[in-house]
Amino acid sequence: MFRVTQVEQQSKAKSQNYDRELTEFNRHLVVTYYQRGRTNLKLKDYAAALRDFEAALNLEPGNVKTYLIRGYTYGELKDYEREIADYTKAIRLNPFLPRAYRSRGYAYGMLQKYDLAIADLDRAIELDPCYAQAYFNLACIHRLLEKYHLAIADFTQVIRLEPENFKAYHHRGKIYQHLKSQDLAIDDFTQVIYLNPDHAQAYKHRGKAHFELENYHHAIIDYSQAILLDPQDWQSIYHQGHAYRQLGDYSNAKASYGEVIHLKPRLCSAYQDRGYVCGKLKDFQGAIADYTQATKCEPQNPDNYYHRANAYNFRQQYQLAIADYSQCIELEPNYNQAYYNRGITYSSVGEYRRAIDDYNLALTAKSQSPTVYNNRGIAHQRLKKYRQAIADYTQAIFFDPNYADAYYNRGVAYYLVENKPKSLKDLTLARDLFQKQGKILLVQQALEAIKKITN
Repeated sequence: MFRVTQVEQQSKAKSQNYDRELTEFNRHLVVTYYQRGRTNLKLKDYAAALRDFEAALNLEPGNVKTYLIRGYTYGELKDYEREIADYTKAIRLNPFLPRAYRSRGYAYGMLQKYDLAIADLDRAIELDPCYAQAYFNLACIHRLLEKYHLAIADFTQVIRLEPENFKAYHHRGKIYQHLKSQDLAIDDFTQVIYLNPDHAQAYKHRGKAHFELENYHHAIIDYSQAILLDPQDWQSIYHQGHAYRQLGDYSNAKASYGEVIHLKPRLCSAYQDRGYVCGKLKDFQGAIADYTQATKCEPQNPDNYYHRANAYNFRQQYQLAIADYSQCIELEPNYNQAYYNRGITYSSVGEYRRAIDDYNLALTAKSQSPTVYNNRGIAHQRLKKYRQAIADYTQAIFFDPNYADAYYNRGVAYYLVENKPKSLKDLTLARDLFQKQGKILLVQQALEAIKKITN
């Protein structure tokens, strides 16, 4: 009887030893799978990593660390539903893991389940009030929800906890920029540049803030640095062109727009902008070429035809200008300026009746324009309709009492109807106004007309 009991005890002891050894073996095996899975994850062999983590969990289903890292792996694969499921399992095993709540909150955010994301991130911060990454993710969601002041407060918390977190400064600066608080935006972008001198986007956004504040020289300097760091950044080159343009430096503006076109040959607005500065440089042929390219990429845009017509006008290619103004009007029947400019062009080729028709149409939309009345008066005068011309000049003067040209033209019209007193009075007023305006050649012209009447 004693021997049997002793054998049974020895057998039981061996079994317990075997169980302990097996448990220890499994524990080591779990660690092995876990570590190999981490290595595969670093190598971005996600399938192999998931197989290792699955093997580890089969051996130890309650291993929180493995659920966390497998959840992260699913996140790398953008499989956010499975990522959330793993973080949820980790939280059930240990409800006091701020990392799990932060990670699950991020995944909810990627699925645009913002209420759930905010709840998880708030819980992570409740468990760890110094959890900078949780504040950062919460700030990003508040920004997406256009809760900008909450986002600013969150990014400020990140900066308080991590003073060298340049990403937080950058994001906060972009919010300030959106809210038109350009000075605050500049301060944040400056801090980004201090912490990370090669941050091209910070220079770009600071340049934009300077541009909004009309600090065009500073904007150009910042855009130049952004371009130096990223020569393919066509947007910085483009905005630098706008800054040059604001300063009246049309040559450099033209060069900038040309570089944009080199990088983005299908960007219609770059041709339009270069066409504009070509006009300012009196390179009307260049302007015509650019607006022609613009009509090819945006054939339904009336502005392209309007501006090309203006360039044709400067080159005295009047019929081509008229054709373009007409195309502009066909696309946009209420394009008031096109009627007015076509009227001027018709006058240039002696088609005064058509000019008057266009001035009439221009006045339907802009009934108080002194220049339109003055030009219609000129057309009437060319047709020897002096009374109508005088009426138009008078209307122009009514809307602009300092309109020297209208006084001069009315003075000439009065002379043609042999009303010398009124002619002399208007020409004298015109002379005085030209004098005040510093138009010396027109002063001389008025004096000669006065001399002709008084002699």
